[in-house]
Amino acid sequence: MSAEKLVKETKLTIGISLFVSLALFITWFIFETTTISFTNSKAFLALSLIPFSAALASFLKLMKIKKNPKIIVSETDERLVAEKNQADAKTLKVLQGILFLSYLGYTFIIPEDTFKSFGWWVTLCVLLFSLLAPIIFRHMMKET
Repeated sequence: MSAEKLVKETKLTIGISLFVSLALFITWFIFETTTISFTNSKAFLALSLIPFSAALASFLKLMKIKKNPKIIVSETDERLVAEKNQADAKTLKVLQGILFLSYLGYTFIIPEDTFKSFGWWVTLCVLLFSLLAPIIFRHMMKET
């Protein structure tokens, strides 16, 4: 992938992410300042942080590319790709541990919510997905 194409793609990602984030933030602001009733308008504020953080990550990536255009070579260098994959695998293991501790904490700290609370089910489903997804993806990769 050429540097110009990557920069253009990253700028587009930043623009779209900021637009979505701003739209969600404005929606939250409108619900907070007017008499329009909504169940929990703070959800819009929380949701606006997700695309904003994606835009921030893309901006940092863009600054890294502009600072050192040779960084694109790292996308095809086998050693660097293997190193990145190893770091991703370790990150997944850490996140799985955090999810497991969150699940156990939720179950033991608030036992009356077990099997009843939406948050408990979401935590359980995300934990199970994080444990099963690598196996499923490996199986899918072997078939292709």
